[in-house]
Amino acid sequence: MDKKRLVKTSPPDDLKGFEEFIDSQSEDTDFLNRGNALKKEVSFEHFTFLINDSTRLSKMKDLLMDKIPFAARFEQGEKLVSEQLNETRLLKKHLFEIMNKPNSAYRKSLHEIFDNFFEQPKT
Repeated sequence: MDKKRLVKTSPPDDLKGFEEFIDSQSEDTDFLNRGNALKKEVSFEHFTFLINDSTRLSKMKDLLMDKIPFAARFEQGEKLVSEQLNETRLLKKHLFEIMNKPNSAYRKSLHEIFDNFFEQPKT
């Protein structure tokens, strides 16, 4: 197959991403030569990527298969949500207690804002 003719006749969008791969192949090599083992000229970047991704996916599957039954038996979601809600309530309570003090920085800032915005008209 004449790769230059293929590149010229195909729309550029169809070949995006494949041009480098096509150019890296020599004229006489078959991508996966069934008769021989993989030739040394073939770039192993694609194979390495696929092997690494396969390993990653296998590990992810194993992790999920181990953790999902455990999580189903010992559900902690509702307990964690209720603990976070209690902690949020306590933080709000302490925060409002601190801000509500007569000499707090929050009250002073609000006092300055309101005094500047709603000050008496000068006559």
